[in-house]
Amino acid sequence: ILARPTARGLGLLLCMQLGLRIGEVCGLQWRDIDLKAGVLSVRRTVQRICCGGGKTQVILQSPKTPSSRREIPLPRPLLESLNALAKTQGGSGWFLSGRAEKPVEPRSYRKSIRALLKKAKVRLVHPHMLRHTFATFCVQKGCDLKTLSELMGHADASITLRKYVHTTLERKRKELNRIYPAMRVKAVQLE
Repeated sequence: ILARPTARGLGLLLCMQLGLRIGEVCGLQWRDIDLKAGVLSVRRTVQRICCGGGKTQVILQSPKTPSSRREIPLPRPLLESLNALAKTQGGSGWFLSGRAEKPVEPRSYRKSIRALLKKAKVRLVHPHMLRHTFATFCVQKGCDLKTLSELMGHADASITLRKYVHTTLERKRKELNRIYPAMRVKAVQLE
């Protein structure tokens, strides 16, 4: 994706490497991405809602909560790919479509993500799992919970920890092996 950037490919990375929701990626416009400052602003989301009678409608609205409206610094490799894409796509209009008329809707973009994952021979997952992956990876790499919570647009860090951060048996083993020698030294000193 980084080698040959496309909007849909980079959108997948925005979910996985910045924790964006799929509706937030669909709601991105090029003007929300400040390539000089290296900052992405989440200002809107796109959703498909039920209207009754089996009908649905695509709507554009403010982010999920006031905290979901946020600015996120862009990591250098992602920024470089966005710059490259802006040069080829023109850097205006809706990010995913590159057009001024309307955004790509989440249902359509989910299909694109499935196709990208399949092409990469990665296990197919629901796009929201990319957000969980981001949160778990950040915690495992030592990101403080308050920063992670703000990056994800949560009002409270407990939401991030309770719903988005997961562990594995391998991680538990690593932590116990890291902690155990220190505990053992203190136990010996007590004797």
